[in-house]
Amino acid sequence: MKERLNPLPLSILIYSVQNGLALYTLPQVVAQYFGINGWLSIIFTFGLANLNILLIAVIYRLGKGRSIFEIIEATVPKWIMIPVYLFIICIWVGLASMIMREYIFILKIFFYPALSAVYFVIFFTVMSFQLLTGGIHQIMRAFVVLICFVMPMIVLLLYLIPDFEFARFTPFYLKGGTDYFEGTLRVYSIFLGIEVSMLFFPMVDKKWTKSLYIGNFLSMSIYLMVTFMCFGFFSFDQILNDLYPIMTLFEYTEVPFLSRAENLCFCVFSFKVLATTVIYYWGAQQTLENVTKKIKPHLWIIVILAAGFILALIPDSIAHVEKWLIWLSNGAVIIAWGLPIFVLGILFIQLLRKQTLRETDYAK
Repeated sequence: MKERLNPLPLSILIYSVQNGLALYTLPQVVAQYFGINGWLSIIFTFGLANLNILLIAVIYRLGKGRSIFEIIEATVPKWIMIPVYLFIICIWVGLASMIMREYIFILKIFFYPALSAVYFVIFFTVMSFQLLTGGIHQIMRAFVVLICFVMPMIVLLLYLIPDFEFARFTPFYLKGGTDYFEGTLRVYSIFLGIEVSMLFFPMVDKKWTKSLYIGNFLSMSIYLMVTFMCFGFFSFDQILNDLYPIMTLFEYTEVPFLSRAENLCFCVFSFKVLATTVIYYWGAQQTLENVTKKIKPHLWIIVILAAGFILALIPDSIAHVEKWLIWLSNGAVIIAWGLPIFVLGILFIQLLRKQTLRETDYAK
């Protein structure tokens, strides 16, 4: 019997793999697209993410724990699905490499402007290789420990409470927004990562889906808390004109035992970036292994990491990376919603076929 993924650590893994790096620009994004009190859009998007989880939970229950590949290929020939699998692989490898590259760009801008980005990419790639070769159980255990260093950083917000003013909030809601649909897509990107959990079906217990809800709620709580603090700490115009309001927010944090809180927070945040990167690489590896099982898994890991390494070196500016991330995130949203709906459709076809066969046998 293979070891099952424990629900509690799994909920922490779900939190860790969601694209937390987008948190650093989240206040500016919600202010730009949703206007005054745009932080409320996080609650709405959280509801959409829970609906996405519900679809995954329904698939798991109807499919009786079968792998999504097994469910799909029981009805649709594998050769027809190969273009879909390749699309998923490209999106996930692209997201992993661009999230990593965005973090490296910010790290260079604020801390290491003279150091070549290649060294950082090599570091992330080597760490990813070490984790991927250990399998999903090692990945989960590693990030349960590492994320314990990230989560306490939220306590630093308590030192900003004296400068927090409710007077900066107005009775107007979502006034001055530019594009609610595009804004929803941008905000939804912070909840991406849940879709990879569809590959966990053969590895989990029956009641594992509660881990998805817990991890998602934990992410939403932190996103909402930090964004709400920004709207009460800065003026609306300041948030609009600051690309990284969270970095600026922590610059104002005065802690007796810590001189530069923003430096510590951003460096420790590398664990969360690594988690997001690794889980997308792992999802791409699992999908690629399903395409052909004749090649050893370690070779696929090398192929995926090599592709991610090359992609990470292509962008020459942070603006270039952001363009990549917008397109890749939109593609990931399509996967997050399109794949569960597609699999549900196949499950209903299979159930109808079984029911028809039963009725035929009963008639005989």
